[in-house]
Amino acid sequence: MALAKRRQNRIKSKKNLKRRRNILLVVFVMGFVSGVGMLLYKAGLLPANETASEWYDTSKEDVVLVQLPADDAPHQNYTEWWYYNGQLQGPDGHRYSFHYTLFVINALTVHTVIHASFVDHKTGKRFTHQSRTGGNASLDTKDRFDFSVGDWIMQGGNGKDKIQAKTDEFYFSLDLQSTQPPVFQGGTGLLDFKEAGKSYYYSRPRMSIEGYAGPVGKEQPVTGVAWFDHQWGDFRTTVFGWEWFALQLDDGADVMIYQLYSGDQQPLLVSGTYTKNGATSVLDQADIRSKSVKSWKSPLSSISYPLEWVIEIPKENIEVSVKPLHQASEFDGRKTTYNLYWEGAVQVTGSHGGKGFLEVNTADQLASKQKVVSSAGQ
Repeated sequence: MALAKRRQNRIKSKKNLKRRRNILLVVFVMGFVSGVGMLLYKAGLLPANETASEWYDTSKEDVVLVQLPADDAPHQNYTEWWYYNGQLQGPDGHRYSFHYTLFVINALTVHTVIHASFVDHKTGKRFTHQSRTGGNASLDTKDRFDFSVGDWIMQGGNGKDKIQAKTDEFYFSLDLQSTQPPVFQGGTGLLDFKEAGKSYYYSRPRMSIEGYAGPVGKEQPVTGVAWFDHQWGDFRTTVFGWEWFALQLDDGADVMIYQLYSGDQQPLLVSGTYTKNGATSVLDQADIRSKSVKSWKSPLSSISYPLEWVIEIPKENIEVSVKPLHQASEFDGRKTTYNLYWEGAVQVTGSHGGKGFLEVNTADQLASKQKVVSSAGQ
């Protein structure tokens, strides 16, 4: 009897030891996963906004996730960019347009990329610039961004910005002031690109401009209106194509439309915003009717870009035509971001007059772009 009891006690002791080991293992795994998750969160490898606690189910929130001016500053996500476009006018009626984008890519190696274009609409001359430098060119700032790459400057926060570009061919130095509240894309500032990832995204669609601009040697005082976008997240632009419209209407309304497509031309996301008098409504796919009516084929790349459009937003009584001011506005970014896209100023006519910018990145070049980016270790 005593021997049998000792045997039962040993079996029971082994079972208790095994149970304790299993409990410790579960605790360890939970702690490890939680720790790794937090490290990924801190490193920006999970979709996250550093300044607020958004690590929860985003399908049920109506709150704005972007916190300004804190989120004007750089983040640690894989992809981030600050973007401006604008149309300018000199005292003699001379018209210019520009776009200026600064990308920070936090890949295996961090690098900063600049893309810019400048068009003299009187002479029809278009100038472009691109550069790629190692590291993050931003100063350590709070509630603002402050980039300096040689003669190129991009700095600002809370809707008061300064940008400067200088090459051997063109120059601009512009002070910008937002005249409208910021617009949080998607209503919350967080967009789901499905297999491409998620992105935080807000805009300042109407910023007044004062400064100097022009071809080198012909700079003059200018005024105008700019559009500003700031976007960041753990998403990949190599897996979709898009058409993006930023329209500033003469009645004071601002319209943004983005149409994203997969490589097989299936829609990933069609949405946008309509803003007037400081109030913004989100546009869903059902609210937008868009039709391409004319394309332009690039002699450089042989890519056909849909550049003339009819846009309808029935609930806002909008039916307009969108046409480019300078058709040959393909940007060849293959030296820095391995892609080509069309970026240029447009004129708006129809039920509403206005101006704006159009960006087109066709889905038919995705396969080659993914291959190049993959081989480059991105």
